[in-house]
Amino acid sequence: MATNELAWRKVGNVGEIPDGGAKSVGLDEGRTIALFNDAGKIHATDNQCPHMGYPLTRGVIRHGVLTCDWHGRSFDLEAGGCFNVECDDLQTFPVEVRDGEIWLQVGDFTYKRKDEHLRLLWEGLLSEDRWTMSKAIALLLKGGVPEEEIVEIILRHLGRHISSSHGADGGDDVSRLINGLSIGRKYDDADRLIAITTAACAAAGGADERLEVIMLPQPVAWENIERWVRMFSHDGQSGRIERCLFTAHHLGATDRIVPLLFDCAVEPHFLGFPENLISLGYLSEVIKVFGWDKAAELVFNLGAKLVGRGRGEPERFRRDAVRLMAEMTSTEDTPPPDSNDGYDEDAFVNALTSVNIQRSFDAANGALKAGIEIDRLITTLVLLAADRMARTPVNVDAGWPCLTTELNLASSLRTAQRVSGDSVAAKGIFHAAWLIFDDRWLNIPPRSLKVPPDGETLDVPSEDEGVQRIINSIESLDVQGIGDLVLAYLNAGYSGNRLLREMGRAILWNDTASEILPTLRTVFEEWERCAGHPGRNQLLVALARYATDIRTNKDSESATVTAMRFAEGKTTVEVFED
Repeated sequence: MATNELAWRKVGNVGEIPDGGAKSVGLDEGRTIALFNDAGKIHATDNQCPHMGYPLTRGVIRHGVLTCDWHGRSFDLEAGGCFNVECDDLQTFPVEVRDGEIWLQVGDFTYKRKDEHLRLLWEGLLSEDRWTMSKAIALLLKGGVPEEEIVEIILRHLGRHISSSHGADGGDDVSRLINGLSIGRKYDDADRLIAITTAACAAAGGADERLEVIMLPQPVAWENIERWVRMFSHDGQSGRIERCLFTAHHLGATDRIVPLLFDCAVEPHFLGFPENLISLGYLSEVIKVFGWDKAAELVFNLGAKLVGRGRGEPERFRRDAVRLMAEMTSTEDTPPPDSNDGYDEDAFVNALTSVNIQRSFDAANGALKAGIEIDRLITTLVLLAADRMARTPVNVDAGWPCLTTELNLASSLRTAQRVSGDSVAAKGIFHAAWLIFDDRWLNIPPRSLKVPPDGETLDVPSEDEGVQRIINSIESLDVQGIGDLVLAYLNAGYSGNRLLREMGRAILWNDTASEILPTLRTVFEEWERCAGHPGRNQLLVALARYATDIRTNKDSESATVTAMRFAEGKTTVEVFED
């Protein structure tokens, strides 16, 4: 047992602790130490059980083994080693008995257990145990470990988890991870912790070994790899694509990989697979944030699964749409987008919502050939989706999965444009138009986006009270009234930025947070991008209605708050008493 030269302190007398008994001693740092009398020998440990913080003075000693009385975690009383998984080792302290007095050398509480807690996080990820992950992350952050190092563990696990346990649906996990991290950066303290933990939970699960991907024999030119990837994508052969991407990376063609994946994803035969573009957008962000060295396995494997997925035989409407899109995008005579002159947004929206795929695609094709800025068309698609979310009936199935996919797909086209250029984003417009047609929201009447939605003005004494009324309405599941309340708040001239931040916090602390994270992130970003548009307020109305309608009255507050207190050295009993 390691010692140091720090001062000793008297903490009691041997006679105060009967054989087999225990006593807690408070320290100035707010922690408590547990003293044990095991057959006449005094031992000292942290009083906080490393599993869930229960006071170890309530435990049982037998043959030098201390067993916590709550969940049965057992420890070597001498050196502190834990005999169970998902449990940290117990900190022990030097003890001397001097003339019947117990003297303790506490040492300092400088954080020295980074490697142990990173391993604990890894165990939690494998077992999908939220408490273990919350506890490990809280301890690491409390110890001053940079968030980037914590997230790298989560990302590395996710790469292997998806490669060994998921198909193309692994994009959902990437979405929750990258959006949880993005949202977390907007908050501090407990709010940030719960966002990171929610992201970690998205990455959790089995991570089995798999065959190592190796390069294709040389020589291989990029031109051949590109041609093969397109062919294998068309034929639905994802395994072959992964080896091609791996080879391209090691040939130095790394920067061409994601643009190629986007280019494959917007081909007409992928109409009806919006998650391809959405997930590729998140993969490109993973690369931007973490770099290729850390993201490579995830990008190669999931990227190949996305653009190499099987599609089955299309039904009649989709078959017609594939043919129409192929005809309209077969030439390169579309002028570069450089103007909004002559853009009739209402006419474009009316065509998109006409439930006529020919009219819808004609409108998209016409706008692109007229040189309307693609970014402007994307804004229309974003706000059209938000407007429909803000007005969808909630007395029956509101269709949130479809509506939020419309919103997130539209927003993802901005990433496609930035990463792969205008031609890919232009094709993405057709994918968004198809999704609107395919969803066929006949129960949502058309409305001009140029006209701000009608509504009352909220009559409250202050913005604070207005925000609180909205949060209370969300938490009380007032699905019918929340939309009008948000609109009335905004009509009163109160801050949308403030409201969005507070709604985001309410969303994070609910059990449905992981489901809402992608849409919350989209609304955060599009709220800024759509400034000045008369339909902008519908973004917040849409988010409030969505979050309220799928919300539960349960939340994750207990686990996160307890994890924070745990990292401060509090026992569970002390937390409950507080």
